[in-house]
Amino acid sequence: MTQKDQKVFYITGASKGFGLILVNQLLERGFNVAATSRNKEQLVNVINNKLVTEENFLPLQVDLTSDESVKKSIEDTISKFTRIDVIINNAGYGQFGTIEELTDKEVRDNFECNLFGVISVVRNALPHLRTNKFFANGPRIINISSIAGFTGSFPGCSIYSSTKFALEGLTEGLGADLKEFGIHVSSVKPGYFRTSFLEKDSMAGPANPIKEYTAVRHVQEMHQGQINGNQSGDPEKGCKVIIDHALSENPSTHLFLGPDSMKYAQSKIESIQNDIKTNHEVASSTDFSQ
Repeated sequence: MTQKDQKVFYITGASKGFGLILVNQLLERGFNVAATSRNKEQLVNVINNKLVTEENFLPLQVDLTSDESVKKSIEDTISKFTRIDVIINNAGYGQFGTIEELTDKEVRDNFECNLFGVISVVRNALPHLRTNKFFANGPRIINISSIAGFTGSFPGCSIYSSTKFALEGLTEGLGADLKEFGIHVSSVKPGYFRTSFLEKDSMAGPANPIKEYTAVRHVQEMHQGQINGNQSGDPEKGCKVIIDHALSENPSTHLFLGPDSMKYAQSKIESIQNDIKTNHEVASSTDFSQ
């Protein structure tokens, strides 16, 4: 790969799951990578060191809930690589539990990581992205969302889904805001992939579960027991698609990743279309002219 093609990626949540695979695949393909984790030492230990050189990799210890920590990581990346071409906002975690069960802190912590951390990264990176002319078709922002950000009909996931629904709105709004600068913004909505996402350190449960929510507990146990480790999605293949999407000439705003994700999306679209049809007559009678 020539120097001209050595694009610079900035990836959050890089010490496991999609983030770790993305970093290793990018390094293997010859790109430069700045990667963040809450624990820098852990990140360095899990990366494929055979792919790492002093020139192509920058591990960063970052607290995404701290704007100062995020700002410094962006500045450190610019200092080492002179620019950022692609941001992949991958950091996040799942939160099982109904609204009644979850404390205010549990809810806000999920939003802090899954949404406000993304906002902090984008806010601090935009001054550099807007002036970046290295990428011929414009810099990219890739937000790793979830199919749960498009359809919220998963019992026990209302808070997690709402963080991802908000991320979807942010993605579309950013795309409109940044169009004049040639910056492409996309959302990736994975289905079930065989990563550590359903493990307890990535999928939190309510500290104070309510026994009456039997259906929700059943879904939680099913995900962390039967589904965990048996997901149909291959994360290596999924990450390749994400990287190819980021490098494509005109990346689409929405990327539904996995056959199950596309199936859930089609079902939601059909449901919306049916609701529009059902309420069309009465909903069309609300203008002053009617």
